[in-house]
Amino acid sequence: MLPGPRPFVALRLVLLLGLVLVLAAARPHAVRAQQVPPTDSVVRDTLLQDSVTQDSAAADSLPPEPEELTSDREESDEEIRQQLQALFDRVAALSGIRVEVEAGIVRLRGTVSEAQAAERAEELAGSREGVLYVASEIRLTTSVADRLEPTWVRLRDLGLDAVAFLPLAVVALFVVFLSVLLGNLLGRWGGPSFLQSRNPFLRQLVARLIQLVVVALGIVVALEIVEATALVGAVVGTAGLAGLALGFAFKDIVENYLAGFFMAVRQPFAQNDHVVVENFEGKVVRLTPRETILMTLDGNHIRLPNALVFGKPLLNYTRNPRRRFQFDVGVGTGDDLAEAREVGMRTLRSMEGVMDEPAPEAIVLDLGESWVSLRFLGWVDQEKAEYLRVRSEAVRLVKLELENAGISLPSPEYLVRFQGEGGVPMPATGGPPEARTPSPESRRQGDVSRDDTVDRQIEEDRRASDEENLLADGPRDQP
Repeated sequence: MLPGPRPFVALRLVLLLGLVLVLAAARPHAVRAQQVPPTDSVVRDTLLQDSVTQDSAAADSLPPEPEELTSDREESDEEIRQQLQALFDRVAALSGIRVEVEAGIVRLRGTVSEAQAAERAEELAGSREGVLYVASEIRLTTSVADRLEPTWVRLRDLGLDAVAFLPLAVVALFVVFLSVLLGNLLGRWGGPSFLQSRNPFLRQLVARLIQLVVVALGIVVALEIVEATALVGAVVGTAGLAGLALGFAFKDIVENYLAGFFMAVRQPFAQNDHVVVENFEGKVVRLTPRETILMTLDGNHIRLPNALVFGKPLLNYTRNPRRRFQFDVGVGTGDDLAEAREVGMRTLRSMEGVMDEPAPEAIVLDLGESWVSLRFLGWVDQEKAEYLRVRSEAVRLVKLELENAGISLPSPEYLVRFQGEGGVPMPATGGPPEARTPSPESRRQGDVSRDDTVDRQIEEDRRASDEENLLADGPRDQP
């Protein structure tokens, strides 16, 4: 065997190994990625291409180089900074803010006393042309003095404004004072004669309306002087809403006041009138805006809500001074009814306090079991005589004259019969009684003059009370 070819094979192996080491040193990541046989040229080319692609991707993932600021951009940033800083320095709430601008990005640093000031600073910075972004690092100050300073500033400004406003306020108050004085004078005057009335409530109402109009005009002029006329609309609107809410909340009170207003205008009764409302009877003491006050015939006070008096039937005994009285008398069934009627009417016609016109009257009313009912009627002028006293004397005198004329006034009688042995028949008791002559003292008429006891108590009550009275003091208006 020839020994020659063996050295050339070893030499080629050494060269190939060196080439692989060189490639591994130049591209270590390619060798790590995949172990490729050094003898395959296609695989080597693929590895080289992948290595170039990875190097390019790594280069693209790096952050870009910051753009260099041009002189124009620097001038624009400085102009924005100067404008914002000058603006903040002129505003007391923003004077603690410092401005930095770089490449259109504004940074705000410093302290403020209110969060609204920081928000306003950001809005002002962001509204500037050329500003791309606003980075706020503003903090709220914790200094008590800084926090209180805006309050003191506002109080000082208010004080200065009040001092400057004082002359106008004095003039406006003087105008209101003159309007009130003029309104009182015109209210006492009461307006033209055709507006004046004997009704105290109407007089008072007209006076209040005149006074209110004059004072309202004065207030409007005063508000115009101080340039606050817009307040009138707000006050009117608020008053309307408040009135509506109060109307629902105090329905009963409002009803009583409205009823009192209408009754004061209409005057359905006068002072001292004898009235009946539902089951309440008495004489009128006064009419207030909320209540009608009566004094009963036995001297007690009754306070009736005006809504009750206004909404219920009202019986007024005094509005017509003529009032009719009546009473019934039972006479015997065997008596002459015509004579009994004539005796009773003659007695009434002769009485003091019974009116001649309309004339007294007597009617046969009913036929009872043992008597016949007669009804006697007469009229009383309440301005001259007392109704109850006249009626009382009429009953007494008619009874006396009927008995004197032999007319029986029987009481109820019952006939009892007994049957069987020992029964005793009862004698009949019918027939007229014996005529009796009355004494002169008994035939004399008693006092029928007006009774003013309750009226005197009412006058004492009015003098002692300071309650408002909406009723007229003069003569009563006839319906």
